[in-house]
Amino acid sequence: MRILFSVFLVLNLIAEVLAATSLIGGPDGIAAAGRGNQWAMHYGFAVLAIASASLWVWPQRSNIRVVTAVLGVLMVFHSGVLVSLVLAGDQPAGVVIHSVLALLAIVLFALRSRWCNVVG
Repeated sequence: MRILFSVFLVLNLIAEVLAATSLIGGPDGIAAAGRGNQWAMHYGFAVLAIASASLWVWPQRSNIRVVTAVLGVLMVFHSGVLVSLVLAGDQPAGVVIHSVLALLAIVLFALRSRWCNVVG
């Protein structure tokens, strides 16, 4: 499970850094500054925070308190984005990516006591 959690963190980092790059550098990104309605760019910078969760948790990936908090945030994030993408219906690749990441987050959250150190 610990290896699966590490794989999940790497996948989260890669997927969200690519998404942030696309959103910030895309047509409604930084090049459109000053024209208003730059939600893609704003969301791109927010996605960097989600990507950074993988880096912040890495040294503490056996601590149940840290793992619980990070998996909780990532589970809600990926599930929420999945719902949004399904409703929009125009990004099948995003649906697949967020389905996998949401499912992994849910499974890892449910089984976290199997590899985490329980601290009292």
